[in-house]
Amino acid sequence: MRLRFIELFVLFALLPMLLLGLKASGIRVAPLPILWLAMIGCLVLLWRGGKSPAATPVGERSRKNRSHALIEVVITVVVGSLLLLILYQAISDQPMFVFPRRNPGIWLIVLVLYPVLSVVPQGIVFRRWFVWRYRSILGTGTLMILVGAVCFGCSHILFGNVVAPLLTCIGGVFFMRTYLRSGSGWLADLQHALLGDIAFTIGYGQWLYAGPIN
Repeated sequence: MRLRFIELFVLFALLPMLLLGLKASGIRVAPLPILWLAMIGCLVLLWRGGKSPAATPVGERSRKNRSHALIEVVITVVVGSLLLLILYQAISDQPMFVFPRRNPGIWLIVLVLYPVLSVVPQGIVFRRWFVWRYRSILGTGTLMILVGAVCFGCSHILFGNVVAPLLTCIGGVFFMRTYLRSGSGWLADLQHALLGDIAFTIGYGQWLYAGPIN
C-alpha cells in the first residue's frame, strides 16, 4: 500500500514538477503528445488487468442513477459557465469572446478537436485508470474525488500559471464525482468537454492552451 502511495506521488506530483523544470530550463515541452503516451500506457495496463475502459468504476449503475447524473451535469455546466464568466472578468484584463470573434474558423476546430484530442485521453488517465489503480488505497468516495482532483490540477502546473491548476482542480472534483456517481466515463467526458469548450470560448485559452510550451 505504501508503494502505491509513493507511485501516485511520483506520477502526479513529481513528474509534473519535473516537466515544469524542463520548461524553465528552456527545453520544449509538448503536453499533448505526453498525454497521449500516458493514455496508451494506461489503456495497456487496463487491458492487461482485465479492465475495459468503458466498464463502470464501482459496479453496475442503474439508469435512474445515470439520469440523475445527467441532470447534475446539465446544472453543473450552466452554473459553471456563469461562474467562469464572472471569474474571467475578475482575473483578466482581456475582453471576453475574442477567440471566436477574431478566429472563428480555428475556434470551431478547437471546439471539435479538444474533446477528442484532450478530453478523452484525460478521461482515461485521470478517471478510468486512476480509479482502477488507486481505489484500493483511496476507496471510491470523497477521498478519491479530492485526491483525483488535486492530481488532475497538478498535471496542469507545467502551463506555468496559477489559473490552470486551480481551475482544473475545481473542475476535477465535478468530473470525478460524475464518473463515480454515474459509473459512466463518457458522461464525465461530456461534462469535461462542454465546460472546456466554454472556457476556451470565453478566453481561458490564454492559460489552458495545450500546445508546445517554450
